[in-house]
Amino acid sequence: MKNVTLILASVAVMLFASCKNETEKTTEKTVVIEKQVEETPAPIAPVVEDEKDGTSVNINKDGVEFSTKDGKKKTEIEVKENGGSFSTK
Repeated sequence: MKNVTLILASVAVMLFASCKNETEKTTEKTVVIEKQVEETPAPIAPVVEDEKDGTSVNINKDGVEFSTKDGKKKTEIEVKENGGSFSTK
């Protein structure tokens, strides 16, 4: 009986001794990565060019397009296979 008590006591002493000096040393390192953000310029509005005065004719396999401009007056005519259109501004 003395052997069992002696063995249990020695195991208990070893457990206390092994846990006694254990201290957790945790060091947390935070890595900060800085990245410069490129500023995007404000969108530029598309430049609308004033149409020059004159006459233009476009002919292709779909049909014929005719347009003329004189000052503020503009006329457009389209003739296609399935019909046509006419507009005056």
